[in-house]
Amino acid sequence: MSELPEIEIVKELKKIFQKGFIKSMRSDNTGIGYTLETLLKIKENNIGEPDFKYNKIPVELKSQREKASSRVTLMTKTPHWNPLKPKEIMEKFGYKDIQGRQGLKITLTANNFNAKGFKLEVDKKANRLNIIHKDYGVVAYFDVTELMDCLKKKIYQNLCLVLAEVKKINKEEYFKYKKAILLKDLSEESFENLFNDGLIVWEFRMHIKESGAVRDHGPGFRISRNHINKLYAENKIIFEGSKSSVKQK
Repeated sequence: MSELPEIEIVKELKKIFQKGFIKSMRSDNTGIGYTLETLLKIKENNIGEPDFKYNKIPVELKSQREKASSRVTLMTKTPHWNPLKPKEIMEKFGYKDIQGRQGLKITLTANNFNAKGFKLEVDKKANRLNIIHKDYGVVAYFDVTELMDCLKKKIYQNLCLVLAEVKKINKEEYFKYKKAILLKDLSEESFENLFNDGLIVWEFRMHIKESGAVRDHGPGFRISRNHINKLYAENKIIFEGSKSSVKQK
């Protein structure tokens, strides 16, 4: 792990919260995180390391739109494609997308088969998490030990989650960062419980290109923002901005 900057995050967030609405510094969906990282002078980091230290504790920074109910990625993880390969799965169970490509874009849970007949199922005897089809059986699997190692590296032991109010002006987003929550001590037991309850899902996003090669959009485990706090033993609001109107900047 590279040397992490020590940030007085409460002090710095207070300055940012007082700015009111801030124009997004990036036009795509990642603008909310990129803008906050830029304001905090945190270098963009896509290699699975925490972003900074707070009270000597390594912390990952995530920001979310306040009213967003969509899922966020906890970790990307490709299964062991056995006995079927991705192309075989798409040819056997897939469909033509709007661009006429054979593909398969589905969400799997552990508690129900989806519309395409897939679900996740724990095989404790083999220490596997199987991807099964209701008619075919096992099509691929995860090794549970590998999965838990990835969980520890990717989900982060400690997380600072910053929520923002959003508005659009001339089709451009503006963010008012309002609340910071420090989540500490990631719990593997909680991950397992949320998974078994169907609150953590695995998404499969692939299609076959004209060349015949498989295009993988990064299959990953995802969870609703509203449930992220349930992954951690400690959940504490470290700063909350005023609810009064703040002049736009």
